[in-house]
Formats: sequence, structure tokens, C-alpha cells
Amino acid sequence: MTRAQFPLTDAHLAKALRYMREVRRAIEAYWYATVEDPEAAVLEARRVASAVNILDEAVFLHAFGDNYRQHRARDPLGKVVMGLELIRNCEEHSPVLFDGLLVPGAHFGVPMSMAPTRTRVVYRWAQYADMPDEYVNIDPAATERQKRARGEAQDAYSKEVEGRPVVDTLFDAVCFFQSLDPRLIAEDPPLMRWAFAESTDLESLVEVPDTDPRLEPPRAHLMYRPVGLDRYEVYLLNIVCRSSDRRSAQWPAWDKAVTDRKAGLVRQAKDRNPPGGGREVRYQLVEDGKVIAYSGIGEGTSFPGEQWVERTRQVANDVNRGYLYFVNAGDKKVPLQLVGNQTVAALLDGRDLLAELQEVGKRPGMDMSRLKLLEDNPDLYLATRSRAAPQA
Repeated sequence: MTRAQFPLTDAHLAKALRYMREVRRAIEAYWYATVEDPEAAVLEARRVASAVNILDEAVFLHAFGDNYRQHRARDPLGKVVMGLELIRNCEEHSPVLFDGLLVPGAHFGVPMSMAPTRTRVVYRWAQYADMPDEYVNIDPAATERQKRARGEAQDAYSKEVEGRPVVDTLFDAVCFFQSLDPRLIAEDPPLMRWAFAESTDLESLVEVPDTDPRLEPPRAHLMYRPVGLDRYEVYLLNIVCRSSDRRSAQWPAWDKAVTDRKAGLVRQAKDRNPPGGGREVRYQLVEDGKVIAYSGIGEGTSFPGEQWVERTRQVANDVNRGYLYFVNAGDKKVPLQLVGNQTVAALLDGRDLLAELQEVGKRPGMDMSRLKLLEDNPDLYLATRSRAAPQA
């Protein structure tokens, strides 16, 4: 077993084990609530957040004090725990009802003939900016114990929780506490093959597939929710799942994994040249008096006139690999060349035509908003560079 970073004493461990069980029960309850309605899902998600808060404050913070607090602040999973504290505090103490706490995303059809709904909804946490003032405004006269929304919890929510799939954040909290003391990891669950049962007699807990063409006539399809699984590590049953659904704390967070994968693809794309035969540079993008990027039109691509925008260092790296960026000077194309460390110029008769280009201003597809959009959305940026074959 992995050595504990924060080994609990017997008394603290006993309480931690009880509320880790509550976390597991509540995560399973949240999973089934996603086929009911948004309010049911909020109620169960809040229940997880409350149990997480007990583990955080009544167990680890009480046991280890500032050492634990500092560790939690440095760990991204610890920040998730702090972000969930904002949910717990505001749901339990704010006088307002925030209907938009969970934002519905994908809807998946569930093959049930007897159930609250026939769809499972993938919920994400609301954006911090969309929360009501009664949730997030801090009364400067309030004591630390009276504050519903401590600054640390607000910051953690905005950085590690908002906009993420709810189930990912719940499992992140589980992973955090288990990393502190591995004794909080329960046994593996028994194999559960089916998420639906073909009978109203569920006492036997017979596992059967959700459809069986041999059955004549068809019988009622019920959600199969066996009891007692909270004694084991959570492995959520397959209620019409997709690859993006995280069903175990031991699985990586899908949204983080996708972000990491896209970051890797972006790095690869930046290490090879863009598509086409070259790019005409038309504008400078200036921020705080400094040129930070260039933009223009592609040439010789399968998409003539395609607009592009790149940071100056990326343009320099492309030029260093032999890719053609140029400035038009009448009927002459003046190529960019390296003139220093990640510095380029378009030299003609002692002039740098690149430095003489006008600032971009507001030009859709080539201005500062486009640069920010590409940087915030790797898929869009990859599309501007992915048609090139890898360079030798």
C-alpha cells in the first residue's frame, strides 16, 4: 500500500471511513438522479459536497492543521475540494434558490419502460460568473465562521470546478482524500454486468440484460440499482454511457485528459509547418505597445485566402524550419528571415517592411479576439495547422 502523506489516528480514521462511505453512497445516488430531474441531481450533488466538507474540515484539517491547509492549496485536487465547499456552504446557508447550479449538457436515451424519465443528462457546474450575488458576495463585517463564500473557496471553484462535469469533480475529491491516506481506498466491487433488470422482483438481484429478444411478451425494464455497493470503491453502472463518462475514481478525469491530449496535439502541430506554400503577413497585433502576433492570408493552400493568426515566437519558429512568411511589396514578395533570437524581419533596401505593417484593429478572423479564441479552443487552432504533413 502507498505510504500515507497524512496518516490518520484511529479516531480520525474512524470518522473518515464513515464519511468516505457517505461520499460513495451520495455519488451513486447522484448518478441515478441524472435520469430524474435537475433538482434531484442538485440534491444529491450537494449531499456529496457536504460529506466532502466533513472529511476536509472535521477530519484532515482538524488532524493536521496548517500543514494540511498548505498541501490542499498546492494540489489541484485539493482545490476541487475547496471549490465544492463553496457549493456546500451556499446551498446550506444562502437564502436564495439557484436553479442554474447544474447546467444540463448531453442527453442520452435510456431504454426503460418504468422510470422517472427516459434520458440521462450529463450535468456541468455553473460558471462562477453566473452565480447569484447572495452566493458569492462576502460581507466584510462577517467573521470567518459566518462567511458563506470564503475567498479561497471562490478562487478554487473558478479555477478547478466551474464548467466541469459534476461527476468528474466528485471523483476528484475522492482521489484527493485517498492520496492523503490510502486506507480510505475501499475494496474493488463485485462484477456488475448489467444496469437494467427485466422484472419487478428485484429482491433476488438477478442480473439480466436490458433487452432479450427471447422474452415473449416483453416485460417491464427497470433500472437495476443493487444495495450494499457503498462498501466498495465506486464503479458506476453503465446507464447508457459514452467514453467521456468517468465511472470510477481510479479513472482519469475525462475533461482533464482531453485537455492534456489536446495540449499535446497543439505542441506537435507547432513543431511542424503550417499547410500550404506560404503565408502573407498583413497585420501586426499589438498589446501594451509590444507586437505579440501577426496575421494575414494563406497562399497556395487547399483553402485559398484562408485567414491565420500566430504569436510572433511561432512565426519565428516556422521561419526557422524553412516555412515561407512574406510581406507584399508591390509585385515583390519579401520573405521573413530570422534576425535574432525568435525575431524576424522582412528586409528590403535597408527597411523592415514587417515593422511598417499597420496594426490589425478590428478585422474578424485576424485580430486579437481571433488570437484569444484560438488559444482558448485548441480544436480551432489545430484546424489552422493540421493539414500539413510532419516535417522531416
